Amino acid sequence: MNFSDAISRGVLGEPAFLLGLIACLGLIIQKHGIEKIIQGTIRTILGYILIQVGASAAGVSLGNLSLLIQRGFQVIGIIPHNEVIVALAQINYGSYIAWIMLFGMVIHLLIARFSPLKYVFLTGHHMLFMASMLSALLVVYPMEKWQIIIIGSGLLAVSMSVGPAIIQPYVRKVTKSDDVAVGHFNSFGFLLAGLIASCFKIKDKDKEEKLPAFFTRIQVFFQDHIISTTLFMVGLFLTASLVVGSEKVGELFMDRHPIVISIMQGTWFAAGVYVILMGVRMLLSEIVPAFQGISEKIVPNAIIALDCPILFPYAPIASIFGFLFSLLGGLLAMLVFISIPNQYTIIIPGIVAHFFSGGAAGVIAYTIGRKRGLVVASIIHGFAITILPYYLVRILSGLGFVRATFADSDFAIWGFIAKWILENIFRF
Repeated sequence: MNFSDAISRGVLGEPAFLLGLIACLGLIIQKHGIEKIIQGTIRTILGYILIQVGASAAGVSLGNLSLLIQRGFQVIGIIPHNEVIVALAQINYGSYIAWIMLFGMVIHLLIARFSPLKYVFLTGHHMLFMASMLSALLVVYPMEKWQIIIIGSGLLAVSMSVGPAIIQPYVRKVTKSDDVAVGHFNSFGFLLAGLIASCFKIKDKDKEEKLPAFFTRIQVFFQDHIISTTLFMVGLFLTASLVVGSEKVGELFMDRHPIVISIMQGTWFAAGVYVILMGVRMLLSEIVPAFQGISEKIVPNAIIALDCPILFPYAPIASIFGFLFSLLGGLLAMLVFISIPNQYTIIIPGIVAHFFSGGAAGVIAYTIGRKRGLVVASIIHGFAITILPYYLVRILSGLGFVRATFADSDFAIWGFIAKWILENIFRF
């Protein structure tokens, strides 16, 4: 294994190890005892792995839901799915990706050290996603390898510094502090959700939160957000099954009854969400205090930026509604594509992207605009993150034609920015 492979598949390629290493160094700098160092390091790694385990369980359920939606609407198109498109990019551009990640992180830390943007982006898999997108975009231009690496590293570093900064005012309203930021490349989507929700901000919060009598009677029952999540997802699967038809559902799930499938898939999803929330709490309880030790030495007053599920525990029900309404916005965007004559490129909503990004957008929107802000902002957010990948597909010619593209808004935005910069460079 060469050095670039060690970077891409080693420290930067394994977020749990990276965060555990940071926690360990932070605790050592703070001169904690060996017992606390070991406990904090292990709990940090365990917290992130719990998030991965929960995401995997929820992802299986979401994948099945996506399959039902495709069969129900009888459409074949391009699905925004980061993991799929990154796997394709690494086949041809693995070395570029590794070097861009390495130098991008170095430049990012220099920006945090010497500029007002004190955010340290620690979502390792999203670094990989953005580096892959930039590599696939840059290689089509007539440049040397070192030029591609320099430009790609600079763009990656700036995106990691700017993204958390532009949404921190909204994240601060959710978390009530500046202890943590969101490091997830959907910052423009979150910004859009916050701006839309701000249009529904009212002064009399108590009046806005007053529930109808029917909801008041069942409020106690729905206070358990895991039960609520299970019921919502079971209902969603049942609805999708009705649209598809029992015969096609049987073909997809080995002749199992749609009701059984819906109950089990909804429960699997809720279990995944529960594990994600446990992992987030464990991770934050260890990484934030440990990170303070490093920030004091390397980047004074730094704010750690972690993946968007860190917002879910602050409003779990809003995160589920954010996902559902974001998915609705994505389906509306798909119908727009279908309705356009001679339209051969149809973006099918990526369920995973709508769950994570839509859920976090829902938490932000609800915090700012309560129920009405949540509904409107989440639908517009879902519409936007489904439309934007359509334009990104057209500039990623380095990957050829594949039925997948990058999800989340920042990939398209930074793709447009990179393309504009390069077109102006090679115009002269």
